[in-house]
Amino acid sequence: MKSNNILSTSGKVFQKFILHLTENLSKPKTKFITDFLCGTLFANNLILTNVASKVPHPSSITALAKRFRRQLSDGQPFIKPLRFNYLTLAGRKLDRDSLFPIDLTDIAKPYARKMENIALVRDGDKGTLVTGYWCMEAYALDKDGILWPLLIWPYSLEAEGVLSENEQVLKALSLLDEYFGEGFGIYIFDRGFDRWNIIEPFLTLKRHFIIRQRGDRTVVVDSGVHIILRDLVEHLFADNPGQWLVYKKVYLPGANKPLYVVAYHTKGYDEPVILLTDMVVENLEQALQIRNRYSRRWAGCESSIQFLKSQIGIERFAVRRYRSMQQLIFLAALAMGFLSYLLSRCRRIHQIVDDGLRYCRRPKSLWFYRVVIALRDGFNQCAQRGLSGWCRRPP
Repeated sequence: MKSNNILSTSGKVFQKFILHLTENLSKPKTKFITDFLCGTLFANNLILTNVASKVPHPSSITALAKRFRRQLSDGQPFIKPLRFNYLTLAGRKLDRDSLFPIDLTDIAKPYARKMENIALVRDGDKGTLVTGYWCMEAYALDKDGILWPLLIWPYSLEAEGVLSENEQVLKALSLLDEYFGEGFGIYIFDRGFDRWNIIEPFLTLKRHFIIRQRGDRTVVVDSGVHIILRDLVEHLFADNPGQWLVYKKVYLPGANKPLYVVAYHTKGYDEPVILLTDMVVENLEQALQIRNRYSRRWAGCESSIQFLKSQIGIERFAVRRYRSMQQLIFLAALAMGFLSYLLSRCRRIHQIVDDGLRYCRRPKSLWFYRVVIALRDGFNQCAQRGLSGWCRRPP
């Protein structure tokens, strides 16, 4: 009964999610997206035959997998309206102070040889160069603390028209500006984005940002003195003995816009964490607010991509065409978007999921793991008949 409760409750929300997601799309595209997202949630990988096998009552698994492959390679553009519908849905839960964690990850395919535009990337788990693709990540934390994946888009530096990593990052940020408006949200970056090519556009636009610093950047203080950022932070802690959190207004050489440095000591790090932001920091309370915003980046990026790789399986696919692969990964990320929508629409889903996992595995990690395990346990107990309501075509 508990499994049926989880599946039936989630199935009703899934139908509403699909209704919003496929607005103004054709019936074949709506059918494809509905079946594909349903199968993705239960398959644990993106092998099209495995995804097709989890769709309730397919006439033929092979035929359904071929239809998936045909739709992914279809030249008719459907990603842009689909993305617009999804970001409009997510945007209803966001405000101007919502956090937008941004990161880059790798999609490692070490044994792939014939995939289009495959290139060398650095495997973040092993620290070695392997064949694969880079992937742009953009998430949002809404006012209720719910995490929404906004954009998961792989790319290759070998592909035609892809000039550089910086160009891909700025392109993704411009895309978010197009949907949400310039100055909407606070962008959170790790120190890998401590580059002038990334920071300079922020100085000319209205985007708010918090970027972790490597510490080797030269900054200018109010007195006009140029100093290395790491040395400045060392002086600030020396001038404030006993303090674990310090701040200072600075400028970048050649720029007139004032920026603020926030640095703090934390467990596990010998060196202080140094942040650079355009938001005003004139007291310890504001500095603590910047620190707390940055600390939420881990749940926004690191835990999320780990979930997408381990539970959705965005590294486990067998699609060779570059365009098809990009659309496959984007659609797979929408499965995580549905889980965010489920949490925002059904407040009692926490209790339903926890009751269903009372005697099962219960990961001590973010909520997405728990709900996926509960859904898959329900699927295994009820077989595919429990999913008949999931793939009912919206009216």
